[in-house]
Amino acid sequence: MSQAIPVTVADAAETIAAVTTHRYDGSQALFRQAKARSLAAQRFAREAKQEQAAGSSGMERKQRERDAVIATLILAQGAAEGYANWVFLQADIIPSGTWVDRWCGLRNAASSLGRDDRFGLPKEHRTFFQELDAWRNYLLHSDEKSRNSLRRALEVQGHTDLSNEVDLLDSAYAVSVMARTEAACRWAEPLTGVPAPFLRGAWVATDEC
Repeated sequence: MSQAIPVTVADAAETIAAVTTHRYDGSQALFRQAKARSLAAQRFAREAKQEQAAGSSGMERKQRERDAVIATLILAQGAAEGYANWVFLQADIIPSGTWVDRWCGLRNAASSLGRDDRFGLPKEHRTFFQELDAWRNYLLHSDEKSRNSLRRALEVQGHTDLSNEVDLLDSAYAVSVMARTEAACRWAEPLTGVPAPFLRGAWVATDEC
């Protein structure tokens, strides 16, 4: 009878990491949930208008709308960062720099995957990612440095009335964020050959939104 080979906790952890690191693409779930929160924000906005038409303030529904937009931003940023990391994992390259830098360097991953690397991240995608990154930092940290960075990113996009940045967080903005996230993924997918989040399981169940 063969004897079992002793396995230490460290060995087991290393094996699990090796298996899961390259088989789980977290951007899929994050993109889908961002889409769900975007749809929820639209529903809350409709309900607020209905309440206001009936003579109520609609304030509770408006707050729910803003909450859903904030969740959309955080999840969309995570999905975008996760996809770039996933591409580099498929190329067996350890990425460096910020997550926006990784998007700019997708051509290196494409080259390692045997694809044409004669491309660069379009300006509109880079500008959007900087905006998304600034929102993420501001919403999670809320310090003066992150607020100034957000204001600079928003000014580049043409937002000049920034007395209260959070006023921008309505359902229309959530729709814009998801459209631009998907556009960037649609740009990257054929160049890298790595399926982007919008292609894999990006459906949303009715009870999620």
